[in-house]
Amino acid sequence: MKSAAQGKAPRLLRVLRSAGLPCAALAFSTLVSCDGDSPESRQPQTPQEMYARAQELLRPNVEHHASDFAGALEYLKKAAEGGLLQAQTDLAALYLEGGKGVEKNPALAYEWFAKAAAAGSKEAHVFLGILEYEGRGVAKDLPGAVAHWRIAAESGIADAQYRLGMALVQKADSMQEGVEWLQKAARPGSRDGEPAAATALGNIYANGTHGVQKDMALSAQWYERAAGAGDARAQMVFAVMLLTGDPVEKDAERGMAMLRMSAGQDNPQAIALLVRLLRNAENAEDNEPEAAAWSKRLEQLSKKK
Repeated sequence: MKSAAQGKAPRLLRVLRSAGLPCAALAFSTLVSCDGDSPESRQPQTPQEMYARAQELLRPNVEHHASDFAGALEYLKKAAEGGLLQAQTDLAALYLEGGKGVEKNPALAYEWFAKAAAAGSKEAHVFLGILEYEGRGVAKDLPGAVAHWRIAAESGIADAQYRLGMALVQKADSMQEGVEWLQKAARPGSRDGEPAAATALGNIYANGTHGVQKDMALSAQWYERAAGAGDARAQMVFAVMLLTGDPVEKDAERGMAMLRMSAGQDNPQAIALLVRLLRNAENAEDNEPEAAAWSKRLEQLSKKK
C-alpha cells in the first residue's frame, strides 16, 4: 500500500506537495481593512483572522521571500484552539510535514487530526488512518486505521476508498468488498479518481488471487485506465501488453509512446526497459543518442537512492 507520501493524497497534502505549503491557500475574504489600514497593521482577533494571517505568513511574496512556518504555527494554534475546523486540519498537516522552524511531530499531528475528525472533518479520518496504519505518533492499529478510512470512504473521498480497498483485499474473506471499494476509488469516467486504484485492480485480475477469477482482458482494461490517468506503473505494464500483443492487440508505436511516458516519470524499470529496447532495435544506431540520454538518467536516479 502506498504511504502517506505517495500517490494522490487528500487536499491538505496535495497542496503541500504541489505548492510547497503546509496548508491550502485562502483568500483574505475574512480580513477587512479599517480606515485604510493594511491587514499586516492589524492584530487578528477572531479565529478566522488568525487563520488568514497564518496563510499570509505561509505565502511567499515580495516582502516575505520565504514562507514563515514558525510564525504561521502560532496563528494556526490560536485559530485551532478557537475551534476553527480548517485551522485544526492545517495545523495537524503542518505538524505532520514540518517546515523551516517547525519540527515534524506525528504525535501532535495525530492529536489535532483527531480533534478535527471529532468536529466533523472527513479528510482528517484519512490521515488518522494513515498514522495508525504506519504507527507514527500513535501505536500501530490496523483495525483502527480501517475504521477511519471507512468513515472517509463512505463520504466519497477517493484516497480513503483506495486505502480501505487495499487493506481489505489482503484477506480472502474481505477480498470482494475490497475490490468494490477499489472500483469506487478508480472513478470510471471521472477526473477525480485514484489512478493507483485502477492499477491495483489490474494487478488483482492479472493474478486472480483470493477467489477473484483471473481475467487478463479485464486486467488490461484497468491498466489502460490507470495509464491514461498518469500512473507510471500502469503505463509500463500496459506498454508491455501493447508491445507483445498480449492480451491486447499489438501496437508497437503506441507501446513505445506509453513506455516513454512511464520513463518520463522517472520509473527506473521503465527507463531500463526502454534503453534495452532502443539498443536492441533494428535501427539501434539511430536510437543511440536517446538510449544514452535515458541511460544517463537512470544512473542519476540510482545515485539518489
